[in-house]
Amino acid sequence: MTSSVPINNVLVNGFAGTCNGCDDGEQVLDIVNAIGMAPGIDQVLFYEGSSATNILNKMVSDNKAKVLSCSWYGADFNNPTDDPIYKQMAAQGQTFINASGDDGAYNNKAWGAPSADPWVLEVGGTDLVTTGAGGAWSSETAWKDSGGGFYSGAGEATPTYQLQAGVLNLNNQGSTTYRNDPDVSAEANFDNPTVSKGQFLTGYGGTSFAAPRWAGFIALVNEQAVAKGHGPVGFVNPALYSIGVSASYLSSFHDITSGSNPSTKGKSVSYNAVMGFDLVTGWGSPQAALIDVLAP
Repeated sequence: MTSSVPINNVLVNGFAGTCNGCDDGEQVLDIVNAIGMAPGIDQVLFYEGSSATNILNKMVSDNKAKVLSCSWYGADFNNPTDDPIYKQMAAQGQTFINASGDDGAYNNKAWGAPSADPWVLEVGGTDLVTTGAGGAWSSETAWKDSGGGFYSGAGEATPTYQLQAGVLNLNNQGSTTYRNDPDVSAEANFDNPTVSKGQFLTGYGGTSFAAPRWAGFIALVNEQAVAKGHGPVGFVNPALYSIGVSASYLSSFHDITSGSNPSTKGKSVSYNAVMGFDLVTGWGSPQAALIDVLAP
């Protein structure tokens, strides 16, 4: 399969952008999965720099990319400090999407910013089974390493969209004090292909695959919204949670109800995938009908 989607580098604050013997696997899989979900997108802007905050500010000031996908965490990301940036993205109709991580349930080690930020769409992982190669959806369970849960160290309170009736309950063990992750999910098990250093490879996985897939999906939503005379959907979290507690939930999402995410480092914590929202897969993975619901 080939693609004609232009990929344009954006070098931030004089960053060189050179790659001498480095592994470009992470960057390539983010790009190809977004394009794979939305092969007709106008272009991919690849932001490169040495500071997360500088890159985020450049994304805001450029205001060109209406869907932003991130599979990095920790380092100089800081949730409370970066909140104004994400709020500005929301005001401009930009959707910032982040992988929830691959270390299972959150604790002081199995977590890293910008996860658990309320202004970010957090994407967890599932294990998808299809009817065959290129076939239709057959079944889906929670991916055992899907990042999820809540962590006081993130410094973020439970957002209003998670406090509405029908979201948090005893079954999903959600917190009414801290922000809960993830919001949604997509295939992330270690049976995915990718490309690294020009070579086609198999047996890869992680929420780094799930986040750009959702980025491509939101690009499809934006395409339909604009075609109907609206702007891009931007900060979709409140809308997704409203759908989750509505009659259109099961036609908009695949509700993942089996599997768990025991933490793989730090204190042992684990959550179960249950009916509705949960701390392993969020509301689940998208169905095509969700495009019509988000882009009315």
